[in-house]
Amino acid sequence: MSIIVVTLQAVVSAVTFTGVILLSGILFLAQILNHHDRDERTDVSDPRSITAIVPVYRDADILNVSVSSLVESTVPVSVCIVCEPDDQASIQRARTLAAATDADVECRINTRYSGSKAGAINFAIETTESDYIAVFDADESVHPQFLRSAAATLEECDIVQGRTVPRTTGIIETIAYYESILLSYTGRRLLYYFTEFRMAASRAVVMHRSSVEATGGYDPTMLTEDYAFAYQCYKQGLDVREMTQYPSTIEAAHTVGDWWGQRKRWMSGYAQVFHALLRESLPPQNRRDLLSLGICLSTVAGNILLLSLTSKFMVLFIVSAETVVLLPVVTVVGITGLIRCVDYSNGTVERVGWGWLLTPIIFPLYGLVATKALTEYVISWTGEWYHVEKTH
Repeated sequence: MSIIVVTLQAVVSAVTFTGVILLSGILFLAQILNHHDRDERTDVSDPRSITAIVPVYRDADILNVSVSSLVESTVPVSVCIVCEPDDQASIQRARTLAAATDADVECRINTRYSGSKAGAINFAIETTESDYIAVFDADESVHPQFLRSAAATLEECDIVQGRTVPRTTGIIETIAYYESILLSYTGRRLLYYFTEFRMAASRAVVMHRSSVEATGGYDPTMLTEDYAFAYQCYKQGLDVREMTQYPSTIEAAHTVGDWWGQRKRWMSGYAQVFHALLRESLPPQNRRDLLSLGICLSTVAGNILLLSLTSKFMVLFIVSAETVVLLPVVTVVGITGLIRCVDYSNGTVERVGWGWLLTPIIFPLYGLVATKALTEYVISWTGEWYHVEKTH
């Protein structure tokens, strides 16, 4: 009897997982196939002033990627490179880039809130005056039409969040690309469909200055300052729009160690944000306080449950129900392969390749990282950070 019950649970999990991935994948495919935004949001006759903030730390080797792409934007933009006081290599590189171009590029030293990306962004916002604030990573290659389209969209909302696509230069980078598709974009479709919560990150994002001020800015104590910022935006009732047109490309982790360390930091950051929301929102003052707790808890728990799916699928193999296991595997591979083809046709990636065949391993790997990160956060986490070395 117990074997029958366990097998039934495994079958239900496989079918449910397949249905969620299939529906979410179709919704995301429909969104990136829709080119109406690309056609309608490029004519901005009087764009407001935009300051593009690029916080850097030990990013001297890749800083030219963001700066060179931003100065090619089809709207006027002021590029503000924010360096940490102890990062002389990035300071020198930023000053060299600023001097080498006729565009509005400047280097500022974060003397006010040094020590974090969040502090660098807050410092730049406080010391600039543009109507619109944009934030990008140093390794981010920004599409020349992105800021123009985002500025047009901001006439109707508070914040515009663009899509970022890891550059697939190797096997680890390719896994990061498909992970981005499955967990960052496809994985959020149903959440976005049923709630007003939207991710507002600290890269590929464009905002009204007043919107940032309403949230109090980014929290420098948070490992994942963007995840914490998204909840502050949601709790303040800000209208965040996702714009998948004109995606940026970014560097991914290049080694297994960096991949693991970066994701462990993210998972620890999610737990930290949930901990902070518990302190802020108990007892809940309104519906968004309550939903914030629920959404964040489901994210933390969902990442851990990814590992349990592996054990359930192993049960199906043991009872010779391989066909049921193939159902979610084929769905994951098929959805990611289709999205890769669309990204290729849009010029977002250079080739289709065969990496999509590896996508089923992403879920147990992510679940393993999440389980370790959460366990260590609860038992022994002391606030350590992890910095990924990037080259271009």
